[in-house]
Amino acid sequence: MFEGERMLCVRKVLALSLSFIPFGSFADTLWLDNGDRLTGKIEFLEAGKMSIKTDFAGMITVSTARVATFESDEPLLLKLGDQAQYITRLQASDQKGQVTLAFDESENQARHVQVRQISQLLVPTPIIQDMVWEGDASAALEFKNSSGTETEDLDLDVSSRLRHGDWRHDLTLDYERDYRDDIKTRHTWETDYDINRFLTEHWFWMTSLRYQRDYLNEVAKRRQFGMGPGYEWWNNTLGRFETSARLDRTWVEEQDGSKSKYNALGLQWDYRRFLLGKRFEFFHKAETQIPDDPNVRYQIDTEAGLRYSLTNWASLSLKAEMDYLDSSDDTDYRDTRYTMGFGVGW
Repeated sequence: MFEGERMLCVRKVLALSLSFIPFGSFADTLWLDNGDRLTGKIEFLEAGKMSIKTDFAGMITVSTARVATFESDEPLLLKLGDQAQYITRLQASDQKGQVTLAFDESENQARHVQVRQISQLLVPTPIIQDMVWEGDASAALEFKNSSGTETEDLDLDVSSRLRHGDWRHDLTLDYERDYRDDIKTRHTWETDYDINRFLTEHWFWMTSLRYQRDYLNEVAKRRQFGMGPGYEWWNNTLGRFETSARLDRTWVEEQDGSKSKYNALGLQWDYRRFLLGKRFEFFHKAETQIPDDPNVRYQIDTEAGLRYSLTNWASLSLKAEMDYLDSSDDTDYRDTRYTMGFGVGW
């Protein structure tokens, strides 16, 4: 009897200890109009869609018309119409279709709004102290026989971004190989490495290295080194946009062994935007170079595409690439390429 009472006392002490652990504070809560409840981490709200990341089903997107109310203890950036404001927390409301906004610890600062009035809700990007690694890899392989011409195209793309504190490392690799009637028409690979040091929240200093190898065209090898300032306009759960300007030094080696070098002004931008509850991602990046060569006015290397998420890690992508060189001696060069491939992300 004494042993049973002691075990009961131990259970009560354990239950009392666990009751002080704030399990609920680590999760946001979303109530639907049918009484269902979702717990996890609210990622964003935009265009009438709210996305919440759960432990049991990954990312879930629901229409705000089905949201009865929700709550979050984390600071958030909220947009009502055209007015953006910062709030310290969101509280559930007793009124269906409403949520309570809190701007500080004072309860008299609370404000009740309709969920449908919220045009955008974002989690502010925190100051990065720990290491964050993200990237994606895609492969496009195409075989076709049209109009008597057999084609075989292969395109591999890998991009990776590592951020730690004020430092960011970007690494990309692109490999292309095409055949037409068993004759190789393209065989190139390129790798880029950028190391960026953030001076402020948005301004950074970029140091860029690039190596290109072409086994068929006139220019066999191209090595490039450049430095310059950059500005990150935004970087949040809905995407990012940044621009940069560099002074580049380029060394060129042609197939016949002749070599040359030149300086250039490089302008670069990178834009990514998630759409329809992160189901689609639009991406566009480009680089324009203005060399100190009187025969070349400028050259552009650009790509744009749309990526569709199949799962949390797999996607399908459609991409268009263009290389263009504008010269003063009417020897302009244009190469356009369209690919569709399968990719993975992390």
